[in-house]
Amino acid sequence: MAEASPDSGKNSLAISRETLGLGVIILMMMVFATWDQWAIWSTKEDYTFGYLVPAFSIYVFWERWVNLRPLLTGETSLPGTPTRPWLLNVARSLTFFCVMSFALGSAWRAIFGTGSLSTLAIAFGLMGCLLGFAFLSVRSANAMEPSSRMRWNALGLCLFPAAIWIISGPFLYLVDNQIKAPLLEFVTEVVAGLLRIGGYTISLRANVIVFLPSGEQVGIADACSGIRSLSACIFVGSFLGALWIEGRFPGVFIRRILMIALSAFAAIVLNIARNTYLAIYVSSHGAGAIDRDYAGLEPGQAGFSSFGTVHDFAGNAAMVATFVVLIACVPLLNRLGSSRVKA
Repeated sequence: MAEASPDSGKNSLAISRETLGLGVIILMMMVFATWDQWAIWSTKEDYTFGYLVPAFSIYVFWERWVNLRPLLTGETSLPGTPTRPWLLNVARSLTFFCVMSFALGSAWRAIFGTGSLSTLAIAFGLMGCLLGFAFLSVRSANAMEPSSRMRWNALGLCLFPAAIWIISGPFLYLVDNQIKAPLLEFVTEVVAGLLRIGGYTISLRANVIVFLPSGEQVGIADACSGIRSLSACIFVGSFLGALWIEGRFPGVFIRRILMIALSAFAAIVLNIARNTYLAIYVSSHGAGAIDRDYAGLEPGQAGFSSFGTVHDFAGNAAMVATFVVLIACVPLLNRLGSSRVKA
């Protein structure tokens, strides 16, 4: 990652009008993407974290501006060979394709309303345009052709602000709907296996665990399959990786991907623990107990716990525990990277 020199502010060069114009276009595209995905954030409880996406995207972009600006103005130069003409042509073609994708998706959204195709076209169009504009807008000192290293650095700095829009919207159609049923079945089987190991006599009816001989039952679907924690934790893992995972390419990129994978793994493991706990609680207190607080009060009754029902408390506790685990993974991954550099 390129570092700005201490006196770069004194001799800073102005950003070209073309680059400023592209920046304004990107901001307008983000506003439109926010309006489009708002329909998902406001109706899908699993995606309420989406309200944070515009702010987080702009924050990461602002935090990296000190490194990105010199690449766009020619204040800094990194050694290396210029980008091959064929690669520049490919970048221009892909960027144009993304512009058209965004335009067609926006038109479809404005005419026909919300839908998977329009959301996919808008989100991927925004991501491609932001990355393409960054790659093509790099300038070098003395009107020389910028090196490939400079262009890829600029693209890397914009990767999170661009790609995060995929998690907050298209993730629902690309991943959520595809893995929800298999994930529900997997979690149910694992929880049932853990209960059997713990000495409980149970039977499975689809995704419902029945305790024998009492007949008390709990549906894993009611306790959530884990998709909410999965999407939210991938978002948090991406954000933590973008801000705090340090190093040089390609090591830093690999560790950030590893951070996202750890986020998904931690979400699933802690969700299994959560569902196991809820199942055990049902076996001891009855099927309706998880819909009351720990004192047995119904929602709306006087003295009802501010922590919510047992079901809600277990879910929130699992999410907090997952976030703590992810934060603890940051220094470990950074240490892994530094040890490789020293080696």
